[in-house]
Amino acid sequence: MSQFFANLRWQDALDILLVAVVIYQVFLILRGTQALQVLAGLFLLLLAYIGARHLELFTLEWLLDGVVKSFPLIIIILFQADIRRVLSRMVRKALAPPETSEPQTTDEICEAVETLSNHRIGGLIVLERHIGLSDYLEGSVRLDSIVTWELLVSLFWPHTPTHDGAVIIQGDRIVAAGCLLPLSKSTTLDPTLGTRHRAAVGLTEHTDALALVVSETNGQVSLSRGGKLTQNLSRFQLRQELKDILEPNDRKGPWFARFTRFFGPS
Repeated sequence: MSQFFANLRWQDALDILLVAVVIYQVFLILRGTQALQVLAGLFLLLLAYIGARHLELFTLEWLLDGVVKSFPLIIIILFQADIRRVLSRMVRKALAPPETSEPQTTDEICEAVETLSNHRIGGLIVLERHIGLSDYLEGSVRLDSIVTWELLVSLFWPHTPTHDGAVIIQGDRIVAAGCLLPLSKSTTLDPTLGTRHRAAVGLTEHTDALALVVSETNGQVSLSRGGKLTQNLSRFQLRQELKDILEPNDRKGPWFARFTRFFGPS
């Protein structure tokens, strides 16, 4: 062991570190998704192939040989969407500028969420970040309005055409309402969660957006980020979460911000 470390070059240590970071980031993005389960199944097939070769089970080895040799092609076909998401998030984390958000916009959003919660009105508010959400604007009601809590509440008021869809916010402007979002297929979500919660998680699994959900049943407020759902937030907790994510910390330099963003959640 001592001889191994004695012969270890700094390039080898850097190589190991970079590979570990890539594997860690891939695991974070795929954790809790069906893609991770499929990878586990492919890994079991590989173990079966190795076992068949070791035990000289020639027929089973012959059957699995073609599958194992086609692993690269199988992975590209099955995980093309996940590969795009992994590359997009890694580049965004490494190169994207620090977050910026007007505190007034955050306050308006929190006021709207609290009003919806108090009246048990369901709502789904999406905050766009670095990855554009233009793909989700098709069929929506296009707007170009300053974010105000009154407008947000009116868009989710019962019996309005935009009540059941999502509102997408870019910066300090509401760009669309009544948007349809992809539903998450994660098996780790609470089965009692409704469509709004699954849509919030589904969108944040594929983009770096933030999704705020107000439950129509009990008025509970949730925040989805990076495919993870944080539930039962108070107005103060929601305001602090948004401030920590969106508002820049001047005490951190650009290099430090990129470093912490790369190793942290999306």
